[in-house]
Amino acid sequence: MALPLIKVVQLTLTNRCQCNCVHCGVSKLRDVIKSELSMEQIDLLFQDLRLAGCLVIDLFGGEPTLRSDLFEIIARAKSYGFIVSLETNGYVVDQAYMNNLVAAGLDQIYLSLDDYRAENHDRTRRRNGSFDRAVRALELGARAGLIMHVSTVPQTRDFFFNGDINRFMQFVLDRGAQKVRLLLPRFSGDSIHPDSGPVFAGEEKNLFSHVLDSYRDYIYLHTPGTPLTEKNICTAKQIFCHVMSNGWVAPCPYFPLVFGDATREPIIDVFERIQSHPLVRLGGDYCPMRNVDFIDTYMRKLDVDRPFFPITMTNLIDLASPCGAGCPGCAYSARSMPGPADKVIRAIAEVASEYTKIEFFGGDAFLRDDLFAILDCVPDGKKIVLWTACGGLPQAALFVDRLRSCPVEAIKVHFPMPFMTGGIRAGQETGFEEALKKIKMIASWGVPVHLYVPGDILTMFQDLFAAGIGQLGVERLYTFTRNTDQPLVNSVGCFGRQMGSARLLWVEQRDAAV
Repeated sequence: MALPLIKVVQLTLTNRCQCNCVHCGVSKLRDVIKSELSMEQIDLLFQDLRLAGCLVIDLFGGEPTLRSDLFEIIARAKSYGFIVSLETNGYVVDQAYMNNLVAAGLDQIYLSLDDYRAENHDRTRRRNGSFDRAVRALELGARAGLIMHVSTVPQTRDFFFNGDINRFMQFVLDRGAQKVRLLLPRFSGDSIHPDSGPVFAGEEKNLFSHVLDSYRDYIYLHTPGTPLTEKNICTAKQIFCHVMSNGWVAPCPYFPLVFGDATREPIIDVFERIQSHPLVRLGGDYCPMRNVDFIDTYMRKLDVDRPFFPITMTNLIDLASPCGAGCPGCAYSARSMPGPADKVIRAIAEVASEYTKIEFFGGDAFLRDDLFAILDCVPDGKKIVLWTACGGLPQAALFVDRLRSCPVEAIKVHFPMPFMTGGIRAGQETGFEEALKKIKMIASWGVPVHLYVPGDILTMFQDLFAAGIGQLGVERLYTFTRNTDQPLVNSVGCFGRQMGSARLLWVEQRDAAV
């Protein structure tokens, strides 16, 4: 199981902004989400993203230059090897500020500019003087040698029909822009009109025909490399995700479905969750928030006045299996018999067909004698994730062969804990070694293994884990805590719906997927 291709992560540093643009896609978040990630939280996120294989960090807002620690954030991102871009209106960017951006290691800027005429830009931004400051920032960035993209959001058809788009192109190219990113309004934020769809939906080909050929090499539609002659492929369906100012994770700022919390769980896990969900998979490969049919069918019913929509995954099924691990306080350890198989099978049938996988939680999957009868009910094309606590591992070759024949994407292993009976005590290395043998045996089955180690166990045996993790044969190492009061909504374990937090610590290094 290769790591998902999460290559670009857009991080909102703040929802604050000096402007109040008429088309702002995140404006409604300002009064709802006021919290911002601390430098410590951002650093942990960068560590997580490095493990996930991320290449680019795009600093977003609001207006990220309102963060007093922006230069430190950029420098920290560069220390982890990321390419760093900044989305800004340029309002505070004078020569001294630009010098600090360059010194911090910034690679490129996406500068917001909506017209070549000051009065039109300032009216759209609802801030007098914003045009002059944006143009100043463009020229300063170009002179400093930064890669300068200009982002523009056309407000009227006449911007194309009257040739303003071409005059705009010449204006910004003359002042140092290397590329222009054309953004069409999405069905989000202040661009939502309850009785209509996205502006210009279905008119793109006609509008873009008014762009002169001489400018077409310098303008792209939303995503670099997307010419105006093609539709914009939705990168949120492939390599991109968005982190809100409080750490919540969504596919895109204009597709505000909240799938998890990057401050409490690994972004790899949230990204995989996003990629498997029907609302992300439906609507084809192109931007769903400019797809009128998708919006009418799925998004309007979520309540258009809400700035974000929490998602509850419905592909998580309680296997109702017993468990022999004996973890203190676990309800599944007290079970002597598995729950009814027909109830599990009915739950499988109720999972939406668009989900790409089903995760079975609750107890030790390998303690159900009817496990394969249940797994055979999983529809073709869906992957399977299983949990075990190594309470009773089958060793027969026939079992292993049968397991390999199933579309098992991963086996999640709760670190075996029978040696903890009576509490954690120092000097239990013998029990620890026995636990490692069980993990190695599961890894030998040829199915990817994700090992979950309780935080207190990891602390006790930190040196032993550090020395031996590469020899265990596992694909990922996590540490976690349980929380019955505030569990993660979309994360489960062999102990049920009590995952309080999880953190990815180690990933097996393989050749990058292509």
